[in-house]
Amino acid sequence: MVASLSAVTRERLRRFMRILRIAAVIGAGVGAIYGGAIAGPGARPLLRSLLISIPIGVIDALLTALWIASIELFLLPRPSMRWLDALPFAAVFLLKTFVYGAIAGVVLTGQPGEHLLGVVTVYNARTGLIAIFLSLVPVAVIVMMFQAAGLVGYRTFTALLLGKYRRPNVERRFFLFADVVGSTAIAERLGPLEAHRFLAAVFSAVAEPIELYRGEIYQYVGDEIVITWVEADGVADARALRCFFAMRAALAADANRFAQRFGASPKLRAALHLGEVIAGEVGQVRRAIVFHGDVMNTTGRLEQATREVGCFFITSAQALASLGPPPPDIRVHDLGALPVRGRLEPIHAFCVEQDERDRPSSNSGA
Repeated sequence: MVASLSAVTRERLRRFMRILRIAAVIGAGVGAIYGGAIAGPGARPLLRSLLISIPIGVIDALLTALWIASIELFLLPRPSMRWLDALPFAAVFLLKTFVYGAIAGVVLTGQPGEHLLGVVTVYNARTGLIAIFLSLVPVAVIVMMFQAAGLVGYRTFTALLLGKYRRPNVERRFFLFADVVGSTAIAERLGPLEAHRFLAAVFSAVAEPIELYRGEIYQYVGDEIVITWVEADGVADARALRCFFAMRAALAADANRFAQRFGASPKLRAALHLGEVIAGEVGQVRRAIVFHGDVMNTTGRLEQATREVGCFFITSAQALASLGPPPPDIRVHDLGALPVRGRLEPIHAFCVEQDERDRPSSNSGA
């Protein structure tokens, strides 16, 4: 059963379970606050109140989080829900807070935790207001966190939240620079507004394959998307290599929609490189995680070289060696030492192609 699930679904299930674990901790904390707020004077009434309110808080939080996480991870990513993307941030925040607050209210009034524990809670004006406040505030915080994570990426948001890069770290990372072939001509034909919509549709179409192969979207630069992996994540199942072909397959599957909407079927060219970078937080008003190092410039130069050598995907020898033997459906051709603008030394590179006859489906494991 589990083996038949797509890699995207497995990743979402992992994220789903993490959310439930966090919800259990939050529920225990909210239950402790509520139990302390309504407890009578003395240590024994406080202890009795906590022994009841903490398990109830955990149960209620898990049920509420189960619904919210299911909506966020399995309902909202569907194409039929893309209309939400057109709404302002504030409107989406208010809408989600209202819907999720209603879910929390249903759980609160249904008293599932109380029924499971065999206790009856009768709310008066004071305890009812406390319960509503302690239910709605976490919901609003959770909605804001989901919205913020959607803007910067879940892994980046988690790293910012935990302060992983408060102090700069040296990391070995793969970088994949991918840009849209012929985007300048497409933009001239479509005009600025439609060109923007075209690129937005391209980036949206490749988002799921990037998630599938555990890539982190570092930034969008014009018609280019920069994806990165720490070395261990990129090496596993050759994710850093296979991601490009999954992105290309996603665009090919959507070719008819692009042709009807924009009169063009987007294609990608890309380069992959591996090296050390300094990763750290910068900025005061707007915090961001940035990477500094020669690997960034080299990857960009290799991507530019794809036009000169007539290859849609180039990888450096360093990246290819780290990934080990190429997967059976991948073919590599030695390009030798390529002169790279801005570097004194040429860089050994390979052209990478996928045998379409052996190409795995987009649901293959990652």
